[in-house]
Amino acid sequence: MFVFGFLVVGWTEAAPRIDTIEPIYLQAGKKTKVKIKGNEFKLLDWPTRIWTNHASKWTLLEDEDNTNNQHFFEVEIAKDVPAGPLAIRAWNQKGVSKPTFAFVDVHEATSFRTKNSEAYEHRFKAKKGERLVCQVWSNRLNKDSDLQMTIFDTEGRLIEMIDDSEVHGSDPYVVFDPPAEGEYSLKINDILWRDNIQACVQVSPFLEMQTEADDIGKTPASISLDLKKGQYLTVMPKSLELGSPAQLLMDLHEPEGGRIARFGNGDSLLQPLRKRIPKDGDYHLHISDLLNREGLPYQVDISTEVAPFELATTFHQDFYVTEPGKEVKIRFRVIRHQYDGPITIKSPVFEMDKAVIAEKRGDVEAVIKISKESKPLVVTSFYGEAVINGQTYRTTVDTKEPLKKTPLNMIQWPEGVSGKVYFLIKSKGGTES
Repeated sequence: MFVFGFLVVGWTEAAPRIDTIEPIYLQAGKKTKVKIKGNEFKLLDWPTRIWTNHASKWTLLEDEDNTNNQHFFEVEIAKDVPAGPLAIRAWNQKGVSKPTFAFVDVHEATSFRTKNSEAYEHRFKAKKGERLVCQVWSNRLNKDSDLQMTIFDTEGRLIEMIDDSEVHGSDPYVVFDPPAEGEYSLKINDILWRDNIQACVQVSPFLEMQTEADDIGKTPASISLDLKKGQYLTVMPKSLELGSPAQLLMDLHEPEGGRIARFGNGDSLLQPLRKRIPKDGDYHLHISDLLNREGLPYQVDISTEVAPFELATTFHQDFYVTEPGKEVKIRFRVIRHQYDGPITIKSPVFEMDKAVIAEKRGDVEAVIKISKESKPLVVTSFYGEAVINGQTYRTTVDTKEPLKKTPLNMIQWPEGVSGKVYFLIKSKGGTES
C-alpha cells in the first residue's frame, strides 16, 4: 500500500497519533526504511495511511512487526522536493494525526538523539578553501530543543561554538571555512543537557546567496509604485525565506511625501503591510532594517492582487468524520482589511449552501454537501472570493485554529500545513478499503 500526499492537521480522542519518526532525516530521491511509533494505527480492514505536504511514496512493509503502536514503511521522497521540513500525518477511519516533521534534502545528513551525559560527535573531512554549511535540524522540525554546536580542528582544538541563529532560531547554523585539510569534529548537545531529543546534523557545500537577482535588494532602499485609487496594496516580507537576518521596517509614502502606512515592529517577520490606496499617484515604499543595519539582503512581494481579507475555520479540528450523502456544517470567520462587502466561501470538491459572509459580518456557518460517490478520504481546501470594483479577489481559508493544539516550537509552519481540511467518509455498510 502506498499513498502520494499533500498534508495538513486534525485529531480526536481516538485518532491515530505519531510520537516519533525514525530516522528523522529522509534523503530526497532515495528510498529509506522508516519506523513510525505512536498509537491507534491498526484497524481491521482499514490500515493506517500516510499523507505528506510534498510528493512521497509510502509502502507498508508487510513482513515487519506492524502493531497498533508502530508501523514500518519504505519511503521514497521525490528528488525535486525542496530542502526543509516534510510534514507527515497518519490517517484512518478514526481520524487524522497532528503533524510531525522530518528533514528532507538531496545532501546527506545524520539522524541522532541527544544524551544527558555527553555530546553527540559528528566527524567529517574537509579541504582548505571549500566553504561548508554546518547545521543542525531539530527546533525547525518542531522539537522542543535548544542545541549548541562546537567545531574542533584536526588536532582537537576548539574553533568555534555556535548557539542560536537570527534566521534559523535555536538550531545552530554556521558557514565554515576549513583552515587546513583534515578531519574535523562537530560536538552537539542541548544547552540544558536534556536527553533523547531527536535531531539531525548536516555538513554540505555552501551556496552563495544570489543577491544580484532583480527582486533581491539591500537595506535601506526606496521603491517607486504607480498606484490607482481603490487598489489594495499588499507588501509581504520574504527575507526569512531568503536566509537573511533583515527585520524589515516598511513605510509607504503618498505622492506629497506624507507617510500613510507603516509595518515592522520586530514582533513578526511574516506579516504584510496592507493599505487601500486613497488616490492615483506615484507612491514611495521605504524599506529599512529595524536595527538600522545597512547592506542586508531583503526580498518583498508587492501586489495589488492579494485579497483584502483573511479567512479561517473556527472549529477546533480540521477533519470531519461523515458518511456519503450527508451534510457537514463548518463555521468560517473573516478578518477584514478596509473591505466590508460580502465574501463567498467556495470548494473545488463539494457543493456548498449558506456559504456567504454578509456585508460587515464576521462569520458564517456554511453547509458542505457530501456526495454519495465520495472517496473514503477527501483532502481539500476552501477559499473565499469577492468582486471589488470589477476585480475578483480570492484567498485560501487557513486552518491555524486547529494547529494551536500542536505546540509550535519552530518559527513558522511549513507550506501546506495550514489550509487543508480532511473528510473521512465511512460507507453505511462498514469500512472502506
